[in-house]
Amino acid sequence: MVRSPSLVLQVFISRRNDLIKYAETIAPNHGDDVVQEAWFRINQTVTATVEIVSPDSYLFRVVRNLAIDVKRKIGREAQSTCDASPQEMGNVVASNSPEADVLVSEQMRLLSEAMDELPERTRIALEMRRSGKYKLKDIAAHFDISIAVTHEIIARGIAHCRSRVLPPE
Repeated sequence: MVRSPSLVLQVFISRRNDLIKYAETIAPNHGDDVVQEAWFRINQTVTATVEIVSPDSYLFRVVRNLAIDVKRKIGREAQSTCDASPQEMGNVVASNSPEADVLVSEQMRLLSEAMDELPERTRIALEMRRSGKYKLKDIAAHFDISIAVTHEIIARGIAHCRSRVLPPE
């Protein structure tokens, strides 16, 4: 039984990169945030003198639960933007400053160019998925490919579009 915050901290530090990779498999691009939030929660639990039998398993379970929460939140946010009509989206853009309007306009142009650069099957699969009307299994059936291949095609398409629209870090 572990009651020592220092032992849990040692395990956390030694497994931090593994925890981030694990969180990234559930909620891509949010691993660092999930692991940081996990540490805050774990620190509160350990200092409350709760007995932790297996610190390693406990850390991964906390990260898993938080990553799932983040993934659900992202899904809800994506669904709310998919439900917006073009008119509503236009109203949001119109309420920005002129500089923001130019930036959005430029990003939309870059996105359009990036989509045009994609292979036809990738572009169609990405459009089907982003419209929010098709699930991966529906897209896979449309192209007569596996769901895993469909996911990979869409992920590559999104990565290509992001690389063309977002500035390099």
